Amino acid sequence: MQSGLMNSTEPFPRTSLWVALQYLFLGSADLFSLAGMMDFFFTEAPFSMRSLATSLLWASLAMGYYLSSVLVATVNNITGTFSRSQWLYGSNLNYYHLERFYWLMCILSGLNFLHYHLWARHYKCALSTTDDQKEIQALYPPLVGFNAQI
Repeated sequence: MQSGLMNSTEPFPRTSLWVALQYLFLGSADLFSLAGMMDFFFTEAPFSMRSLATSLLWASLAMGYYLSSVLVATVNNITGTFSRSQWLYGSNLNYYHLERFYWLMCILSGLNFLHYHLWARHYKCALSTTDDQKEIQALYPPLVGFNAQI
């Protein structure tokens, strides 16, 4: 606003690095949550349900991406009601507040971490490796008459 470039076609004198902290925070949250969920499913799920658990991981990720578009529409409706312009609407970023949306996402990720931490503190490990070995042996019995000495 102070540089007089609001309605200009010239580039805005601001670097894209002003959202670097938000990108770093949100990207690392995605990375750690996916790796953690994959490890959880392979160590805690019964052997026969690992593929189902992994598919549920990817289905929940897809649902999360779908709900993010619902979040964008909700933020636009709320901010359009309480201010003169919506945060995420239009093609001219000089008018809109993309940085506020990224801070909202950081706050929501922080709340999600606290929610996760609450449940993780009360979780007890369900399976041991001997349970897995017994289940594998029950599902795949040794071949009868197979001679290992060739």
